Amino acid sequence: MSTTHHVLAVHPAAPETAPDHRVARAECIDACLDCAQACTSGADAWLDEPGETDMRALQRAQQNCAAICVATASILPRLGSPGTDSGKAFLETLLQACRSACTACLEQSKPHLSYPHSRLSHEACARCGQTCTALLATMELTRP
Repeated sequence: MSTTHHVLAVHPAAPETAPDHRVARAECIDACLDCAQACTSGADAWLDEPGETDMRALQRAQQNCAAICVATASILPRLGSPGTDSGKAFLETLLQACRSACTACLEQSKPHLSYPHSRLSHEACARCGQTCTALLATMELTRP
């Protein structure tokens, strides 16, 4: 169990939050942080890659993805239980934005998967997008 899982489990709102939602939220936070690290490192790695001088589109996608992932991971612990209206629309918008940034990064990195740093970024983006989708699905279950 990650630190994120523990932190969300001891949060005062934990009893009001469905266990499946709390687990999905923790997994999403962890995936966002991993994705941010992989994309930041990946964008930087292109600067030192011999023979690759014009990777701006991919670097921008990676930098945007990292920024959205950091914001998502920072905000997710602060939002209320999905069973309440407290931040639900904002949470949905945030998760959709994060998923969109991951998708854009995935598309930009596809032609460059032979590079290990690009492959790692690609894998992290795929996982992050999946965890955003899973967290959104737990919210659908709580709709009246």
